Amino acid sequence: MQTPDGKDFGNTNAPKPLDVAVRALASAGLMLLRALGKLAMTTWRLAAALDSALWRATKLILRKIINGLAYGGFLGAQALRSLLLWLPTRTGRAYSAFSGVFLVIAILWIADELRAGPQFSDNDTAILRPPIDEEDPILARIEGRYVHLSEIKAAARAAGILRDEDVLTPQTAFRRGLVEAYVEQRLLAKAALDDGLQRAPSVLRQVNAARDRVLAASFMEIRIKEKVTPETVERFYNSQRDLTVLGDEVKARHILVETGADAEAVVEALKGGANFRALARELSQDRATAPLGGEIGWFTRSMMTRVFSNVAFSTKAGEIAPPFQTEFGWHVMEVLDRRSTSAVPYTEVKDDVEEFLRRYTIDETLETLAEESQVVYFRPEENNRPTEQAPPDLNATDLPDGGAAEDAMN
Repeated sequence: MQTPDGKDFGNTNAPKPLDVAVRALASAGLMLLRALGKLAMTTWRLAAALDSALWRATKLILRKIINGLAYGGFLGAQALRSLLLWLPTRTGRAYSAFSGVFLVIAILWIADELRAGPQFSDNDTAILRPPIDEEDPILARIEGRYVHLSEIKAAARAAGILRDEDVLTPQTAFRRGLVEAYVEQRLLAKAALDDGLQRAPSVLRQVNAARDRVLAASFMEIRIKEKVTPETVERFYNSQRDLTVLGDEVKARHILVETGADAEAVVEALKGGANFRALARELSQDRATAPLGGEIGWFTRSMMTRVFSNVAFSTKAGEIAPPFQTEFGWHVMEVLDRRSTSAVPYTEVKDDVEEFLRRYTIDETLETLAEESQVVYFRPEENNRPTEQAPPDLNATDLPDGGAAEDAMN
């Protein structure tokens, strides 16, 4: 067969499929190599361009930094020169002295903090001792917060474990288990807060009640301290001390007989030199005083019957009164001595006066607050009829500057 261009085409000279495939693969590989070469050249040229730009930028930044440092050094040198010229002046010397004192104080404070600060073990985990607090010692730590002795004391007093006059030291706090109890209470309270129990109605009512109780006790304690002072107690005593004077006292002895004739016979015997004590033991019908020789002891007018007191206080010391009659019989009395009484000493009634003023302050405060708040009680036993609060039985004369001292002095 002859092709249009004049060549013979036959099976013998026809292209082989394998040759065609090989030539196609070689052509594709060549094209791929050319593409990779172009990509490599392009990447190289781009990297060179970027490297040149980065180098120029780096040189520019370094030049700026060097210029800035040089300018800063120049300014620092000028400032140092000015400082050296300024320090010898009066203001400079004062500033230097003040700075020196401040620096010394700062160094001492830092040294004290380092000395009093917490110490750690070698692995920086276990604390060996807490910071030193001379005024309020530290007894425990909870989640990084230190617990002081004052907190333990306040919690113990609020719980009624510790009285106001008790002295609590760190040793006694641990010995009585107060520190552990406080820490356990804090842990439980925090767990309750984490669980949201503070929002529960029943818990909230108890918290409010406890808060009101603490606030009320603190308020009343402050009011009592303001009102009941050593000055007010002594002033109240001085204003009421006359009420404690009992009047004159008489010391006497007597012989009680049945009839007036018997009393006259006793008087005659005494005039004849008889012994009063012996006659009293023998003849007196007063079984309480007869064994004592008729001795009554010291008494005031108010301690005896009116007739007996009138005779005793109208007879001079050392004399025998004329026989007289009472509802008990006939008396022969000898007045041994008499004296004037004085007021009760302040030291004996000081505590009673303080207690009286404390009670009065509490009653007065509650009465005033009830009136201001218009308190009304609804008592079931009164058929739910509203009744206003009855005020305490106190009046203006009960104030510390006058009146109503009998309760405090008795």
